[in-house]
Amino acid sequence: MLSPSVNIGPFTIHLYGFIIALSIYTGYTLAKKRAHLYKIPKSSFDDPLLILPLLLSAAGARLYHVLDYWSLYSQNLISIFFIQNGGLGIWGALGGVVLGFYIFAKIRKLNFPIVLDLLSPSLLLGQAIGRIGNYVNQEGFGPPTNLPWGVYINLENRPPQYLNKSYFHPTFFYEAIIDLIFFIILLYLAQKLKIRGQVFALYLILYSLGRFVVEFWRIDTATVGQIKIAHFLALISFCIGIMIFLQSSLFLKTSSRKN
Repeated sequence: MLSPSVNIGPFTIHLYGFIIALSIYTGYTLAKKRAHLYKIPKSSFDDPLLILPLLLSAAGARLYHVLDYWSLYSQNLISIFFIQNGGLGIWGALGGVVLGFYIFAKIRKLNFPIVLDLLSPSLLLGQAIGRIGNYVNQEGFGPPTNLPWGVYINLENRPPQYLNKSYFHPTFFYEAIIDLIFFIILLYLAQKLKIRGQVFALYLILYSLGRFVVEFWRIDTATVGQIKIAHFLALISFCIGIMIFLQSSLFLKTSSRKN
């Protein structure tokens, strides 16, 4: 599937790539404006080493997607590199970006949990914007529907079992709306939470809940038996978020008693 594109003179701009770039830039700008809240110097945002989280995020996102659709990509290995046509897995992107910022924080001697706290609202906002790319590419939609907000899917992009159906659940918009709601909630709570690591913990909890719910409408994600892998990953992410939140609270109580 070729991503819709716009030709400007000799240049071709793929809309999917443009939306992903927009989501990254928006998240970056938001984090930069909020950096003072975490006493992170704005000069850190001009650091060329920031390319590392970006590259690892893209690599992780593509790897997850390719593994998810290996039966398709194994027939044409060169298509693995056609990232401009779409196909990024958010779980792989999340793993890559966390790893990238861990390395960045270690090299630049920044507090890793604080970096993640600053990053968390930007992630949710970027994910909400990024889902528009799924709409542009007509991917990641749900089952057929007669509801008035169903989206039309071109015949060549429909699953074989639904070729006689025209309108489908816009699960990408469902997730985008949920992400935006959670973004507002997280942005508000970030002002209240003073224990480092808790904002990131809430990000994991909220995003996992949203993705777990939306996944019931997805018809294109990999399964093992009757269990969707995305459901399993959302559950793991949720539990990790709970553990981080509780451990950080326990650490504060212990420190208060010692003092």
